Amino acid sequence: NRNATGFDAEWGLRSYFGRFNYNFMDKYFFELNGRYDGSSRFSSDNRYSFFPSFSAGWRLSEESFWTNIKPVINEFKLRGSQGSTGNQAVGLYTFFETLSAINYSFNEQPAQGFAQANLANQELTWETTNQINIGFDMGFWEDKFLLTVDYYQKTTDGILLELPIPALIGLGAPIQNAGVVKNEGYEISLNYRGGQTLNYDIGLNFSDNNNEVLDLVNSGPYISGSTTGPRFIIEEGLPINSHWGYRTDGVFQTEDEIENYPTLRPDAAPGDVKYLDTNDDGIINEADHEYLGMSFPKYDFGMNGNLRYKNFDLFLQLQGASGHKTRLDGAFQQIATFETFTHAIYTDNYWTPDRTDAEFPRPIKGDGRNFQTSDAQMINASYLRLKNIVLGYNLPLVFTERVFIKSARVFIGATNVFTISELNRWDLDPEIPSGRGSYYPQVSMYSLGANIRF
Repeated sequence: NRNATGFDAEWGLRSYFGRFNYNFMDKYFFELNGRYDGSSRFSSDNRYSFFPSFSAGWRLSEESFWTNIKPVINEFKLRGSQGSTGNQAVGLYTFFETLSAINYSFNEQPAQGFAQANLANQELTWETTNQINIGFDMGFWEDKFLLTVDYYQKTTDGILLELPIPALIGLGAPIQNAGVVKNEGYEISLNYRGGQTLNYDIGLNFSDNNNEVLDLVNSGPYISGSTTGPRFIIEEGLPINSHWGYRTDGVFQTEDEIENYPTLRPDAAPGDVKYLDTNDDGIINEADHEYLGMSFPKYDFGMNGNLRYKNFDLFLQLQGASGHKTRLDGAFQQIATFETFTHAIYTDNYWTPDRTDAEFPRPIKGDGRNFQTSDAQMINASYLRLKNIVLGYNLPLVFTERVFIKSARVFIGATNVFTISELNRWDLDPEIPSGRGSYYPQVSMYSLGANIRF
């Protein structure tokens, strides 16, 4: 009957894989991998795909010509790899023309029916990522200083995307293998250890990633979101899901300035945002939207540190990211326009005739003209966070042995200790995605404990 509910689903993976390793005198290395994967999430004609990979390495530091260099550079290894992996992360039965239960009225009585909601794609298959990696590892002065450098190029082909289709079809858009995206960059890690009375081990890491949409199969661009909320674009030549919106030049300060420049609304007044007419057509509309920045980090970096002095030890971990922006939504950005609560950051900080240098434009009840998606709404999402810190003390054996304890260590630790970020002003975690900030924040945790071995 129409009130019955429930569901049933089955899915499966079948994989065949093999590996060949070769090591000659700990100088020459070779590895070959191959896997043949099948997923029930695709139709029988497109279910299986082959994903090979290989890697090779050469320890030059073990060659005879390296003898004179070895006291300084005791380890030097060149390596490279190339391979592919698959992604089958689509909904179950996506390639089937499935029916959904609907309720409707028949002869003035409630009845249950079934209707197709989404267009099916029988040609759906694996998303494939091909990656090339070239790098080297170096050790100096008996591995006191370690350096690792990697360059990579990763191209994802047949990306599983839900691209818009014409509304006249009457069904929701199917998932498609549409588009090619490239990630290219490098990663560097440094590690140094030393000391006698004070022993230390410090590690640094840094990565730089360039993302670009290469191909959208003669379609696009695809724009999602609203003009008064986060808005993104997928377009060839730009990073995937880039921020998209207006450029601005502060706010209008006088009526004369308004009369001599196009405005978003005909009743513009001083204190309204001055959106730029980037295409010089004398009109402010969505044709003036431009690229406003990446929605995910370009740079990632961090540091790990271990220090030991006599019976004391200290561990700390820093992490960070930069090169991207976030766009808040809802009450965070609406300056109480719709009579909601708002952040205290707006207090005495919005435009008035007596406060023309305020950070934010004038609020207008029920009018969203001044929080259209623009560069003025973009917030630098870079951050540096002290993620973990632990201080420990090992009790001297002269005390522990008296109570038949082999070793005992007491410690105090903290997680998410502090964060440096522009989003601190909004009392938000910098790792949140663009939107209303409706997330459960990362908690700070403090602990006190002991490790005892009998």
